[in-house]
Amino acid sequence: MALAQAIFEEYRQEWQHHFAPATQLRLGAVRLAALADQQSGEAHACLNADEMAQWEGFRLKKRRLEWLGGRMAAKWAAAAILGESPAAWPELAIRTEQDGRPCVAAGAHPAPPFISISHSGPLAAALAANLPCGLDIQQPGDKILRVKECFAGAGEEDILKASLPLSFSETERLTMLWTAKEAMRKMVRITPLLGLLEIRLLASLGGQGTPHNPLALTVTPGRAESFCPAHTTVLCFFTDNLAWALTCPPARKE
Repeated sequence: MALAQAIFEEYRQEWQHHFAPATQLRLGAVRLAALADQQSGEAHACLNADEMAQWEGFRLKKRRLEWLGGRMAAKWAAAAILGESPAAWPELAIRTEQDGRPCVAAGAHPAPPFISISHSGPLAAALAANLPCGLDIQQPGDKILRVKECFAGAGEEDILKASLPLSFSETERLTMLWTAKEAMRKMVRITPLLGLLEIRLLASLGGQGTPHNPLALTVTPGRAESFCPAHTTVLCFFTDNLAWALTCPPARKE
């Protein structure tokens, strides 16, 4: 279980200021290469019987590894919010809701945290918060250029190009836009899930696209629902060849 660790802890307090005042969030991560040779031991240490059965049911090695890494990261983050030790991880069952979102069934805890899980390339990561949250990570690649019409609306790439340092490539800018929309889609608890073209990037509030100074984007869900915020802030940055995006409800009622 030591493979699941805090990540970006030094920036957490500053990030929280972008969201509702009551927001508490924690980020956990697992490096998949380190987990690959220790899967069985880690699974038996942190999963309950139902989770073990689900993990053992995956036939593809890559899927088994990413699923376990995501669950470990989510249990670390949820336990950090709840003040629990690793010994409580089997009781912090991670289940899947009908719409596909992961959720914590925390047993004795009356208000388990919200969670969001993502994995890409070498890492599995999870965000836990006391409010609805969304996290997405993505390695940049040429494929994003071929599918940009599926998620990038008119003018959105221009906003990023004008906001980010010149060192960011088109591939990196589009990857950041993708992760921002995915994080928003995960945070807004609506059925059916928001489409990526429904979600609109409205503006940049500044930032350099680094963990220390993330790009703060104003994003709207694009669907009028009473429980949807009119818009919220998504924090985006690149580090170690991964784009990250995370969001929670906005700082003020929209």
